[in-house]
Order: sequence, then structure tokens, then C-alpha cells
Amino acid sequence: MGRFVWTLLAGFALGTPAVPVGLSLSLPGPVVLLAVLLGSVCCVVFAVFAMERARSHWRSWQARRKSPVASTGPVASTGPATGTSADGAPSGGAPAGDRLSGAAGRRARRVFERYGVVGFGITGPALFGTWGSSLLGAALGIPRWRLIRWLTAGVALWCTVLLVASDAVLDAFGVE
Repeated sequence: MGRFVWTLLAGFALGTPAVPVGLSLSLPGPVVLLAVLLGSVCCVVFAVFAMERARSHWRSWQARRKSPVASTGPVASTGPATGTSADGAPSGGAPAGDRLSGAAGRRARRVFERYGVVGFGITGPALFGTWGSSLLGAALGIPRWRLIRWLTAGVALWCTVLLVASDAVLDAFGVE
């Protein structure tokens, strides 16, 4: 039971790369697959809900900050911080394309625009990891349950592939 729990926790923390951890703990392949899938699905659900909550708090904070009712006097509306950042770029309210401007964000957007939710859900765990694909998918604004459903399918696919590959490597080297 303890090895199953450790594999489940590794699945939550690492995602699909936890399959070799379970095999190294001498668990049978189907048990490893079940534990890592349970942990990874918990990770996906937790990350998607947490990211959506963070996005809603961020949007409400931006709305309060921009609303004219929230300002208490002329001091709040004067100065260089009215609608622009220090470098002169517009602050807040950036379109979705600017929100994920890093390398991983650009790659996630390309995958999402080219293949849609299904392609993102299937390839996301392999390209960005379980945590990364969950957070990036939620940040891209993919609907919650569609994202969870397709990421679960992708995690199941990649866990199975990794289980077969890890088992084959362990058999090739004679590791029991």
C-alpha cells in the first residue's frame, strides 16, 4: 500500500514521468499505471481549477483598479501610471496573445491554434508536462471540462507509452 501511495504522489508531483518511479518500487505495470493516472488526473484538476481561480481574482483586481469609482481623488488619476507601464506599453488588459509571450506560451498557442483542444490535450503532457499543460491550457482560456477531459486522455496515452517503454528497457537490461 505504501508503494502505491508513493507512486500516486509521484504521479501528482511529476505527472507521466512518475511511471519509472513506480516500476522502480517493484509495483506491477497495471498498478503503476493506475497510481500514476490517479495522481496525474488529480494534478490536472487541481491545476485547472487553481489557474481559473487565479485568473478570476486577477480580472476582478484589474477591474477594480481601472474603475473610476475606485479612485478616491485626483491624485489617483495623475502621473505617468495612467494606462501605461514604465516602458510606455499599455498596462493590464493585454490580449490573450500577449499574456503568454514566453517560449512555452508561444509554443502552447501554436499547438492550440493548429490542433485545437484535442491536439493540445493529447500533445500537451508530452510537450509541457502535466502541470505545465494544465496551467497553459487554463491560461489560454480553454473551457475547463474540455481541457480536463482531453488532458486526461493525453496523460493516459503518455503514461501507457512510458510504461511500455520503461518495461521494455528494464527487461532488456535484466532489471527485475
